[in-house]
Amino acid sequence: MSPSKRYPAEAMSPADEAWDIMRELVLDNERRREVSDALGMSFARAKALRRIYKSPSTMGELATFLGIDPPYMTIVVDDLERQGLVERKPHPTDRRAKLVETTARGKEAAQRARVILNRPPAELAALPEAELAALLRGLRALRPDPVTAVAPVPEG
Repeated sequence: MSPSKRYPAEAMSPADEAWDIMRELVLDNERRREVSDALGMSFARAKALRRIYKSPSTMGELATFLGIDPPYMTIVVDDLERQGLVERKPHPTDRRAKLVETTARGKEAAQRARVILNRPPAELAALPEAELAALLRGLRALRPDPVTAVAPVPEG
């Protein structure tokens, strides 16, 4: 992959170029479109559904996590609820709050999205094993919590 597709004439430091390439791979709009098409909803709603599946939450917690206004969060949850993907239940410790949880259908949709999003981009899968091992070593060095690191990758 060449330096930034958006600003090819701009000189970039190695860190800037690495971040630009990673960002393009991670924020791949084709992958987002694939999730939206598979689930029949916007990527923002799919993101909300995945978050609810991962951790049932109150509306306020969801709005904060997703970085959206509470009134818009209500619209999103109402829409997901109409589709039979989530339901509001009484909060176990706070009578004033409702907990938003996925239904069986919502869990299935969230898992479908996870499968699509977890599939490595073709460019990554096509890397030779030695280059992939070097990339993985570099990424593991960036991991904020080394306790979560897995077994070392052999030198290429």
